[in-house]
Amino acid sequence: MKPTLNLVDHLLALGRRYQDMGQGRDALRIFTRLSGFRELPAEAAEEAQVRLAELQIKRRKYRRARRHLAIALRFQPDNARYHYLMAKALKAEDRGNLERAAEHYRRSLELDPENVKCLVEYGLTAVRMGRTDEGLANLRQAVERAADDAEVVGRLAKGLRLVGRSDEARAVLRAALFRNPRSPRFRKLWNEYQFQHLRREQEAERMNREGLRTSEDGPVLLPFVRVTTGSPLVEGKVSLRILRHDEPSPATGPHSHWPARRADHRYVQ
Repeated sequence: MKPTLNLVDHLLALGRRYQDMGQGRDALRIFTRLSGFRELPAEAAEEAQVRLAELQIKRRKYRRARRHLAIALRFQPDNARYHYLMAKALKAEDRGNLERAAEHYRRSLELDPENVKCLVEYGLTAVRMGRTDEGLANLRQAVERAADDAEVVGRLAKGLRLVGRSDEARAVLRAALFRNPRSPRFRKLWNEYQFQHLRREQEAERMNREGLRTSEDGPVLLPFVRVTTGSPLVEGKVSLRILRHDEPSPATGPHSHWPARRADHRYVQ
C-alpha cells in the first residue's frame, strides 16, 4: 500500500503526540503501522524506526530496539544520537555486550564530543571493562562540563567506588555539596553516599566476625550450659554430664499439677 503524504503526516503527528504524552502503547501502534508501509518517504521511515527504538528501550525490549536502530543507521550512519541509543540498548540487554556498546559510545563521542550523557555512560562502561584510566577521564570530563548536575557528579563518585577509590568519591561529593550547599539534590546525594558507606562497613564487619567464628576449632556452647567430666572412663569413652545453671520454671497449662524438678537432678549421664 502506498500511503498519501497527508496520511503519513497525520500518523507522524499523532504518534509524536502520543509519545510526548507518555501514551507509549498508542504511539507504538501508530509507528508500527507507519513502518509497515512499503513505499514510505525516507525521512518518515527513519523517524518511525528511531521512535520505535525509543519506545522499545523504555519497554526494556532491547533486542527489538536494536533492530530498529540498525535500520535507522542505514539512513544515517553518522548520526551521534543513533549510535548512543544503540550503545544503550546493547549495554542494557541481558548479558550486555560491553565491547560493542563501547564501540558505539566512542563513535557517538567522535560525532558529538559535547554529549555529557554519552561521556558518563561510556565512562562507566569503560570502568566496568577494566579500562579504569579511560573511564575515569571521561567521567571527570563530564563533571567539568556539568559541575552543577547532581546526577553527573554521582556517576563520577560511582565510578570511583567501583575501582576502590572511596576516599576520592567522598572528596568529590563533599566538594560538590560545598559548591551547592542549598541544593536538595546534592544533599540527598551526600546522604545516600554516607548511608551506603556505613552499610558497607557494617557488612564487612559482619563478614569478618563470621569468618573468625567459622575458623575456630571446637564446638560452640550456649552461655547457660557447662560441660563437666563425670566418671573418667566408661567402656573406653569419656562420660559427660551437662548441668543447667538456670532455675527451672513451674509448668503451665495442663501440666501445672506436675511438681517442679530440682536443677541438680537435671542431667544427662
